[in-house]
Amino acid sequence: MKHVVQRMVGLLLIGAGVVGLIISLAGLFIGLPTLSAAEETLNSRIADLDQALIAAADGLNVADSSLASATETITAIETTVRSSGQAISDTLPTIDRVGTLVGVEIPRAIRSTQQTLETARVADAVLGAISRIGLLGANTYNPDVPLNQAIQQVSDSLDPLPASLSGVRDRLTITSANLRRIGANTEAVAENIADINAGFRDARQVINRYQTLVTDLQAEIAALRAALPVWFGAARALLAILSIWFALAQFALFAQGISLLRQS
Repeated sequence: MKHVVQRMVGLLLIGAGVVGLIISLAGLFIGLPTLSAAEETLNSRIADLDQALIAAADGLNVADSSLASATETITAIETTVRSSGQAISDTLPTIDRVGTLVGVEIPRAIRSTQQTLETARVADAVLGAISRIGLLGANTYNPDVPLNQAIQQVSDSLDPLPASLSGVRDRLTITSANLRRIGANTEAVAENIADINAGFRDARQVINRYQTLVTDLQAEIAALRAALPVWFGAARALLAILSIWFALAQFALFAQGISLLRQS
């Protein structure tokens, strides 16, 4: 019975040694090529990731350049709008002054002139009356066109001017109000443009942060690609050592199994 047990144990040890030797050979002839294929695949994936990061960096650079150009354009537009609004604001006092001049001062001067002409017309009427009653010579005061008629004509020609000038003043008042609204709207537009410009600056800051992130990732990927051969080389060496060590251990099982068989 003892010899039978020894024989069975010996056969089991020899079988285990054969299986272990097969596993060791599989580790050498299958594991090493698998590691090489894994290294190649990982290198390919890292290369694809690196190209994607390069494309992302290029896209971020283009976006940053576009935003920089847009910021310059928006800044120029904002400056122009503000200058236009300032020009309108500077023009308003002049328009108001012209309106006062046209609507108030010139009509006042016309009315004063008409009063002066009326005084002259009265004086002319007095001279005519004196001439007619013979206090003056017949030819002393005998104009072709009596002065009072000429003055009346001038005064009549001045009559429409105050109303016309008042209409001009009304139109200038409307124009001034419209310009004030335009100035206020221009300022609002300038503020909106400034907000847009601030949004562009914030977007550029975000893009700059992403550019820094992409640069860091590219550096990490470059370091990873440089370290991969070392890591996989160490893995292949370790697998080879373990496989050889495991194979040598199987020879001990063979020897022990053969010894048990001989004893049985």
